Amino acid sequence: MARVLSRDPVDIENILALNPRKQTHATLHSTAAKKLVKKHWKRNSDKNCSNCEKLENNFDDIKHTTLSERGALREAMRCLKCADAPCQKSCPTNLDIKSFITSIANKNYYGAAKMILSDNPLGLTCGMVCPTSDLCVGGCNLYGTEEGPINIGGLQQFATEIHSDCCCSKKELEKTI
Repeated sequence: MARVLSRDPVDIENILALNPRKQTHATLHSTAAKKLVKKHWKRNSDKNCSNCEKLENNFDDIKHTTLSERGALREAMRCLKCADAPCQKSCPTNLDIKSFITSIANKNYYGAAKMILSDNPLGLTCGMVCPTSDLCVGGCNLYGTEEGPINIGGLQQFATEIHSDCCCSKKELEKTI
């Protein structure tokens, strides 16, 4: 006769039935359905979209990237600091993204802004207008997770705004570049 090494736990369905709002099964979504939903997130959808509305003079769908200090710290802490840094490889200005995000996570906003502005003198402008969803954010390893990729453009904008607002006059900003 075989020995019983473990016992089955209490029937979980009976416990879940006590709370009718609790889902008893996972919700599955196909990859095709997820991609279709994500098309609505992007500002520049497929160029050959025949039934899409025209976006001229309509900026209602733009996501504001201005982050508070708390939001920037939370976002910077999520960064995996990947060894191969796909976000950095896909950046056309070759920003050291991993380093400036690490500086923000360490509350070294001046150092983060200095890194950004030393690689790209138009760091603030690029943080606001660069199509990050197609470049660095699109390369982020967290892109497929539930929380989504790191908001790199928002972090870049945050660091350079903090630097230009409270630390420097225009001449001091030019010296750091």
